[in-house]
Amino acid sequence: MGDCEFRKDTEINSCLKNEDDMDMDTIKNDPAIFAKMSFLTPEIKDYILKFGPCQPLQDDLPNKIFPYEINKEKIKRSFNDKHYFRILSDKSKCHRDWLSYSLSKNKIFCIHCMLFGTNLHSNLEKSWTKEGFNKWKNCSFAIQRHELTPDHVTSSLKFKLRQKNVPILPSIENNRKTQIAMNRHVLLELIDIVIYMGRHNLAFRGHFEDWSSNSRGNFKDLVMLMSKNSGPLAEHINRIQQNGKHETSFVSWQRQNQLIEAIAEDISFQVRSYIKAVRMFSISIDTTFDSSRKEQISFIIRYADEVTGDVHERLLAVKESPVTSGKNLYDIFINVMEAENLNWKEELVGQSYDGASNMRGNYKGLQAHIKAESPQALFVWCHSHRLALVVKQAVSCNSNAVDLFGNLETLYVFLWCSKKRAAIFREIQIECGIIEGKKNPLHAVKRVSTTRWSSHSAALNVVLKFHNAVLKTLNQIKDSEGSADVVVGANCSGLISYLTSQRFLLTSLVFKTIFDILEPVTRQLQSQDMDMLMATNILNNVINQVKELRNDSSFKRILKMADEFAENSVVDFLPLVSSRPKRVPKKSGELCRDEIIPCPMKKFKIDTYNVVVDILLAELIGRFESTNIGPLKDLSLLSSRRIREVQNNPHIVPCDAFEALCTMYTQIDKNALLTEYIEFCKNFTEIENSIVLPKYLNKNVIVDYEESLELNAYGYDSMEEDSGNHGTNLKKHLASHHNELYEEFLEKGSKKDKKTVGVSKVKAHQ
Repeated sequence: MGDCEFRKDTEINSCLKNEDDMDMDTIKNDPAIFAKMSFLTPEIKDYILKFGPCQPLQDDLPNKIFPYEINKEKIKRSFNDKHYFRILSDKSKCHRDWLSYSLSKNKIFCIHCMLFGTNLHSNLEKSWTKEGFNKWKNCSFAIQRHELTPDHVTSSLKFKLRQKNVPILPSIENNRKTQIAMNRHVLLELIDIVIYMGRHNLAFRGHFEDWSSNSRGNFKDLVMLMSKNSGPLAEHINRIQQNGKHETSFVSWQRQNQLIEAIAEDISFQVRSYIKAVRMFSISIDTTFDSSRKEQISFIIRYADEVTGDVHERLLAVKESPVTSGKNLYDIFINVMEAENLNWKEELVGQSYDGASNMRGNYKGLQAHIKAESPQALFVWCHSHRLALVVKQAVSCNSNAVDLFGNLETLYVFLWCSKKRAAIFREIQIECGIIEGKKNPLHAVKRVSTTRWSSHSAALNVVLKFHNAVLKTLNQIKDSEGSADVVVGANCSGLISYLTSQRFLLTSLVFKTIFDILEPVTRQLQSQDMDMLMATNILNNVINQVKELRNDSSFKRILKMADEFAENSVVDFLPLVSSRPKRVPKKSGELCRDEIIPCPMKKFKIDTYNVVVDILLAELIGRFESTNIGPLKDLSLLSSRRIREVQNNPHIVPCDAFEALCTMYTQIDKNALLTEYIEFCKNFTEIENSIVLPKYLNKNVIVDYEESLELNAYGYDSMEEDSGNHGTNLKKHLASHHNELYEEFLEKGSKKDKKTVGVSKVKAHQ
């Protein structure tokens, strides 16, 4: 009730803001105030009825007289307080409780018609409810005529009924407010359910959604589950089940869609507000088929937080389109930007897609259409997609690589096409785990997918990890099914022969070494806080690691891994076979023959290992060399190494630094940016100290007083000595970052009581 009173006073006071020199207490029930309101709520009506009509007497006025008007005949006419009463035929007086005088407007109103009138649009009644009456010459006649109108009589009857039913109205109003509060509580819980289901990608609808059904769909089942711990929700569900369609329902499929749309609109509004605040964003677009074989286009927005600088990645929209040409994608892109009210022509600074021609085409691709309208929208070919193309070339570069992944796919099809064979593989995994004394989780052989290169790594890792179990499974299948089905027996023999060969072992370990380098990079490139500078540094590091594989020591490590694997295996591996040299007759003018490599291990190194590494290295350099040109080259100036170089010698900054960046982003002033960059490099140590030092102190040096008191209570007297060692180790650790600042900190900290540092903290640093 307090909130209602506050809202009433606020609305009434807003109508009085233009009234000058008026006493609020005097005009609290001035009818002119309420005549300005377009709609009278039940609370406002209660307020008016509480104070009744405004009927000041002449003696109550400041000048002891009602305001008067002078007509053309110079006759003064004004309102008379005698009109508050009606003289009946027996000379008795009847109080006109409907007549209300406005001191601010010098007009009279009918509060009965104002509150309960039904025909207020007519000119006659409008003068008594909205504009007011002030024709004082005919005042008596007008009042009597208004009293006899049917609309006034009806309004007065409603007023009398209202007075008779006043004790009932508060109860009705309280019930209404209680129902509103309960509906809000129910809606809040339904919103939480919708958000939960959206976060976990759960379907809403069910096949049979009747309340008598055992499975009503995820949404209704969650509503029933939540109602067990929510009184308002349980009461609401009971009313729906009892009253059916006569009760307002918030769980029908129409209301589910409305809740989803409302939440989606709120999320879009929040994303739009963040983007409009930072005024820069990039977009990533990709297409895929859904379960119904419809082409779905996803629009991902990336932007940086205005305060913290953290990068956020948000799904903006998903659109369906059977045609995905560059022009059609561009039209859909424009529609999404207009629907979200984003100024993409000025604020879009980057775009990233896969390598499809309709996306990255220089003339008719989506990126070309966007750059024609927004030149600063730098296009970046998806690094993960490039890396997938690199691996695709490596896994098909020679016969050994093709045989490896071809046989892995054959193994998957052979074992997983039969439930019986899959069950045998699981049982043997359990037996091997019991023998080895380990409880490893059960694994399934993986498929070698042509679209996801990470599947190559997953398939290879399973076979290497459960190599003995795979061989036992194949032998058992061969013994049980091979005699009856020669095809099954031949497949088992072929797979066993290949999986027990040194050719398989060496080839698989070569690719496992490569995948161990590339697989973490794929996950890092797909993280939402990845930026171009970090991606460039990661890829440069990968290229350096691949270059190291080209030396003899790396190949020897692989041979050592193969020997260790063979020792732990239950089978003997068939060594590499030296192939019979082919004699190719000399041609005319040919003076020498091809060198024959008799050693099979050397031949494997040259024909397989070196070829795989060389192709991988060439593909990495060729596909990612564009990351070092244009604006991306300028971004390399923000690396820690370059910043420290400029900090030591500001004159080494290239003369064309940030030139390409400022050419693309014309709103950036090159000279101002260069000046800020040099000043940033000069103060980089202090800036890094302000970030690194508090984090380190909060993590490692905060005193655990309870632990210290507990240790002292048990008589640990060597605290001072341990604390001295702690100070030395802490100093060595911090000096590697910034010597001067940390030494000053340690000098100040050494003056404090060393006994306040816990033993566990000291040992952690030692």
